[in-house]
Amino acid sequence: MIIYCATDINVVIPFEHLNGISLENLNLHRANLEDADLTGSSFKNSNLRGAILFNAKMNGCNLESANLIVADLRNTDLSNAVLKNSTSISTLFENANLQNANFEGANIEGANFRNANLKGANFEYVLGIENAIFEKAVFDTKTKWPEYFNVKNSSDEQK
Repeated sequence: MIIYCATDINVVIPFEHLNGISLENLNLHRANLEDADLTGSSFKNSNLRGAILFNAKMNGCNLESANLIVADLRNTDLSNAVLKNSTSISTLFENANLQNANFEGANIEGANFRNANLKGANFEYVLGIENAIFEKAVFDTKTKWPEYFNVKNSSDEQK
């Protein structure tokens, strides 16, 4: 199977499907994975900068230490995903399902979580949270925030 990238450097993988596989340490810069079923796959340490993952199924994915700068993850199911220590600067998470996702230690500077489901998500020890957008995001008492951050005030300021 070939993963097509807008950089004209396409990635050939030895699988017929993309779910439940290891895609670790790969350069997937500007990859087009729109609507892809990536359920349970691992992208640990991969470069997904500028990747199009719009409307993808990524529940249970491992994105630990992945580069997600300016990636498009709008409408994506990232429930139970691990995004620890990821670089998610200016990443689009609008309308995404991030229920129980773990962002611990990630850099989310300028990331857009507008209308996202953040129930049970972990944002402890993240960087850049004060510049992330949480307008109309849904969260609950199980959502973990940095001690210094008040998401309610942040959401009010962004309206």
